Amino acid sequence: MNRPSRTAIIIAACLAVGLAVGCVVENPPPPPPPPPPPALPAGLVIQPSSLAEDAQGNLWFTILGIPKAGRLDRDGSLSQFTLPPVSFGANIIYGPDGNLWMVGITSLGSSVSGNIIKMTAAGKSTFYELPDTWVPEGLTAGPDGNLWFTAWVGANSDAAVAIGQITAAGAVTIFPLPEPGTGPATITSGPERNLWFTESPVGRIGRAGLDGKVFEYHLPRKGALPAQIVAGSDGNIWFTENFSDRVAHMTPKGQVTEFTLPVSGKYEAIVSGPDGNLWIAVNHAGATPDSIAGAIVRVTTSGAATVFPIPSGAGVTGLIPRRDGTSSAARIRDQPVLVSALWEARDRWRWPVRPARSRKRSAGHSAKH
Repeated sequence: MNRPSRTAIIIAACLAVGLAVGCVVENPPPPPPPPPPPALPAGLVIQPSSLAEDAQGNLWFTILGIPKAGRLDRDGSLSQFTLPPVSFGANIIYGPDGNLWMVGITSLGSSVSGNIIKMTAAGKSTFYELPDTWVPEGLTAGPDGNLWFTAWVGANSDAAVAIGQITAAGAVTIFPLPEPGTGPATITSGPERNLWFTESPVGRIGRAGLDGKVFEYHLPRKGALPAQIVAGSDGNIWFTENFSDRVAHMTPKGQVTEFTLPVSGKYEAIVSGPDGNLWIAVNHAGATPDSIAGAIVRVTTSGAATVFPIPSGAGVTGLIPRRDGTSSAARIRDQPVLVSALWEARDRWRWPVRPARSRKRSAGHSAKH
């Protein structure tokens, strides 16, 4: 609700009194300074866990461990919105219906439950429970106008797993996978109007049709841990391989080619940028013991990689391409919590940082399974 400013209230009150006592406002006080951005909970580690951009160019984010979502407007103002009764939200995306959608996670002792949350641009939330004890994991917009997600029973790594669909109206359909414990995680819409997802524990990439039928591709290299996944501008599926120095692409027919990266660590995100390249957020070992340092890696579709270190040694938790041709990342440490437009179209950072190194190395490993 828009409230009148303090100046307007003073003027109105004084004019009202002036009818009786002759009060005249000649020089009203100057307007008060704008209020500070809403404060996030004190004493907690602020870790934005996912990012999304709405049609107006505002950035929305979830915060790990806090039942709130935030919005960073293009003018720099920050707003926060309370989520339904969950422990925190994750994997936020901008849906085809113009709303924000995210995974809601509730943890109580050793018990974990989940739901899907829809949030309007005004911050009003609706949450949709999944049947039985399914807990959602990854979330993406599908080519059919619905939302698709991966899910585990009770978030148990050895339990049944599935691919799910939820309509804009909240109707949920679950498509169980044939084998338990395969760990479906990140999911993306990709070639041939299919959904593609990672199964890190078993080293597979899954492909699901809109009818829910699934085909799984075994990765050729033993020990590969597929993590983040995205459809590339070259018509292939690209995915990172955690705790190695590799990124790989898979053709729609299942042929895999790996490329060696100049930096290794935990890959937090991979996106297809407005320039047609792949952009990867990674955290690797920092300069001091038990510390981490973040970096953004640009990879061409031919495998040439350039590393852009995050200044101040901050870790990075998310990355999205933006409509204005830039990228945005969420940082763990330092204020502000979100840093907008880290990369500009001409390879220039808003911070004065040069690329650390650039090289192309291909593992030369191509296989079809």
